[in-house]
Amino acid sequence: MKLKNMISMWTVLTALFGCTNLMHAQTLTDTIISPEKAVPTVHQTLEGTWLFELRRPGQTAILLHLETYHSDGTVIGVNADGTQTAGHGIWIRVGDRKFLQTGFVFSFNEARTLTTISKVRINVQLSPDGQTLKGTQEVVIMDAAGKVTATIPGGSFTGTRLKPEIPGDFYDFLKLP
Repeated sequence: MKLKNMISMWTVLTALFGCTNLMHAQTLTDTIISPEKAVPTVHQTLEGTWLFELRRPGQTAILLHLETYHSDGTVIGVNADGTQTAGHGIWIRVGDRKFLQTGFVFSFNEARTLTTISKVRINVQLSPDGQTLKGTQEVVIMDAAGKVTATIPGGSFTGTRLKPEIPGDFYDFLKLP
C-alpha cells in the first residue's frame, strides 16, 4: 500500500511541477509581446569610421572624405583634396535613423595664411542596416574675421561604414605566442 501511495504522490507532484513550469513559460510579458509584429532594433549611431563621397552643388567631381564619429557626439573628418584642415564637429540623433551634424574646416593660401572658415550644416539619414548613409549639406563660408561671405546649399553625400578586414596571415598571427 505504501508503494501505491508513493506512486500516486509522485504522479501528483510531477503534474504540479509540470504545471508550474508551464505557468512560468506563460508570464504576462510572454503573453503581451507579439514577436511576429516586432520591429528589429537597429543600433542607431554613427559611431565608427566612414568613407564618404561628397558631391558639391554644380560640380561633377566626387570628393573622397573620411570621418570618425565618437560616442560623445564629436566627429573628426579629413578631406582628400589637401586644401583644408581636418574638420571637427558635433553630431546628435534627431529621429529614427536621422542625425544632425555641424562641422568646421579652415582653408589657407599658399603662404599658410587663413583665408576662409567653412561651417558645414549636415542632415544624415542612416540605412536600416546601419552600414550606409546619405545626406545633404549646406556650407557657410566666412572670411578670416568670421564674416559670412556666402551660403552654399545643395551639397549631397553617401557614405559606407568601414569595418576591420582580415589580412592573409591573420590565422597564423593568432597562433603566435
